[in-house]
Amino acid sequence: MRHYENLVIVKPTLTEEEIKNTLAIIEEVIVSNGGEIIGRDAMGMKKLAYPIEKNMRGYFYVLYYTIAPAAISEIERRFRINEEILRFVTMKYDSKREIKAWNTMVEKTKKVVAATPVAAPVVTEPVVAETTEEVAS
Repeated sequence: MRHYENLVIVKPTLTEEEIKNTLAIIEEVIVSNGGEIIGRDAMGMKKLAYPIEKNMRGYFYVLYYTIAPAAISEIERRFRINEEILRFVTMKYDSKREIKAWNTMVEKTKKVVAATPVAAPVVTEPVVAETTEEVAS
């Protein structure tokens, strides 16, 4: 199993729900090919350096995972077919130095997830408008 990182840029014209579905499909492609996702970093909507398919922005998502090298070609093929992905890049980490850097980046993503406060569910009561009627005397 080798260490890999994928940066995926998703179209900005999608709704939030469609973006989540696309990201789930991306993760499913990796897992279905025998990969194990170690870390994720949703970088959010960012401005692109140059327009891609007339889009000036894109949703950036980084995945850190381990997988057998033979599966990478199938993963990249499935990414090319997906029309909701503007661009992607796959980076392989081979040497001990690169793997150490990969582990550092994964730890940073885990710290960000742990440091993000989880909002407690807010229970709201329906607002009842009280009407006051003036009594004419």
